Amino acid sequence: MASKKATPWGKAELLDEVVIRQQAPGPRAFTTHVQLLETESGERLVRFAYATAAHGFVRRGPVTMLVGDLERLREELAGHPELASAFGLNGARRGLPGGRGLRRRASPG
Repeated sequence: MASKKATPWGKAELLDEVVIRQQAPGPRAFTTHVQLLETESGERLVRFAYATAAHGFVRRGPVTMLVGDLERLREELAGHPELASAFGLNGARRGLPGGRGLRRRASPG
């Protein structure tokens, strides 16, 4: 799964990803992608993105999810322990390996 992604913090490796299929009214189908990324310095990032059926490639936000789709996301995260830990789910400890804890950054924009 490892591939490099561009972020405001530089290139980051894709460590894990959950993809949720969604359907808006009419023929508008798309997928929401929740990605766990890691920069070369070890900083972990969570990115929400989407892909439309028409284009098939992932675009960056905004991402809108229905409450029911959030439940599906929680269910999918059960099989992705590192990504779930970024959300503090399933009893997982939030933070980075090595006990450095969760680091917060100001928005670059």
